[in-house]
Amino acid sequence: MEKLSLFAVSLSLIMLAIIWPYKSLATEEAEEINLTRLGFTKSKLKTPTGEIAVFEAGKGEPLLLLHGIGAGASSYIWFEIAPQLAEHYRVIAPDFVGWGESDRLTRDILFEDYVTQITALGEWVGEPVRVLTQSLSCGFVLSAIEKGGIEVSKLVLNTPSGGFDFGVDAVGEQGTQSFLRISESPQRNQIYAQIFHQRPAIEDWWRQEGFKDGKNVPLEIIENNLYNARRPNASYSALPFLSGKLRYDIAPLLEKVSVPTIMLWGDEEFRIRPEVQARISKINPDIEVIRIKNARSAFEVEKPEQTLGVIMPFLKN
Repeated sequence: MEKLSLFAVSLSLIMLAIIWPYKSLATEEAEEINLTRLGFTKSKLKTPTGEIAVFEAGKGEPLLLLHGIGAGASSYIWFEIAPQLAEHYRVIAPDFVGWGESDRLTRDILFEDYVTQITALGEWVGEPVRVLTQSLSCGFVLSAIEKGGIEVSKLVLNTPSGGFDFGVDAVGEQGTQSFLRISESPQRNQIYAQIFHQRPAIEDWWRQEGFKDGKNVPLEIIENNLYNARRPNASYSALPFLSGKLRYDIAPLLEKVSVPTIMLWGDEEFRIRPEVQARISKINPDIEVIRIKNARSAFEVEKPEQTLGVIMPFLKN
């Protein structure tokens, strides 16, 4: 898998952070933004991993929205489509532990921690659920289904990848080793903050990798990511992917899927190389693959109407 340009830039910043004395984190205040501004209620659910924030709206059969993994990630990634989905379903959008407004641990949050949280959500809902999930979280759900931790009736996988698909490291050996050293440092939180807790770093990802047209990135999603990225102990949720501890091969999990499933890709997605996307897309012939036009990885935000136009018919059938 292609090495990410973001990591190349990050590695340079890491070296500066290690060599130079630490500077204070920017004093700029980021606005707290979550799904309650769209009419969702907020509650808390205890899981074996920690307490998670859960946002809910709508009535009817349950639809679980599970966000992906990345600096500042949270359930707010669904803000463009969640209200429309709530017109038809009981939409449940949690923040995983270590992300958004859920508990922040002082240890690395790893694969089984996410599977445990999804299992707890399934038990809490108490009936079969439809699931919409993205990126690394696709594998967490697939593992929970395989282990019988959650009963899923329909599954939508947005940009599914484990970062180590077919044994290929998405970050590369040099990047992985650098981030692993940071994760083992007593100053891990400070170093991580200097690299990723700055507005330019978050804006750069959204404008170059999240959206095909960077001029259209909503300011509120940047503000949301910035606020969440600056919450305490963020390195314990974000560094496991960068250091390789959280990366996995999604192929074996996709082979075993038996519930009705569709897979969505932005047709301009480039961080997962086309040949890798093609291999992932062909693993299970029972999974329909759909391309969202003129979009990259965050198509649920960039192309919400097109995304809903694909998801809604599948969920209803």
